[in-house]
Amino acid sequence: MSTVIGKPQVEIDAAIKEMVKHQEERFTIVHCRFYTEVPTGIRIWPSTFLNEDNGRKVKLIKAFNISMSPHWTHHFIFNDFIRFTLIFEGLSKACKTFNLHEEIEEPLAFYSRAISRNNTDVYTTEVFC
Repeated sequence: MSTVIGKPQVEIDAAIKEMVKHQEERFTIVHCRFYTEVPTGIRIWPSTFLNEDNGRKVKLIKAFNISMSPHWTHHFIFNDFIRFTLIFEGLSKACKTFNLHEEIEEPLAFYSRAISRNNTDVYTTEVFC
């Protein structure tokens, strides 16, 4: 018996589509998954950025389904993923890989493993603390 794993279907929120439609600038969309064993509150800090392989930091513009610090979003999910979407400025043309990094003065900052660049600049990644 074999298991076939397909590419996940990515749906882009209507608010994101509308925002991108009226902008000439490029954006990078990162759909994040954060695993939790217990219901929890999460938040993202404005100091979250994408760190390109050349060291350039790409600024966070907007967050969906997660509050910006100091506010919290409470999720009543356990043994599953909390999903949220982050919109960043566009990656530089030379970037081949990058990772997500939350730069804060507290423990449990979000981060991701290296993400390979694609031609759509829409990504799905798991984030950790």
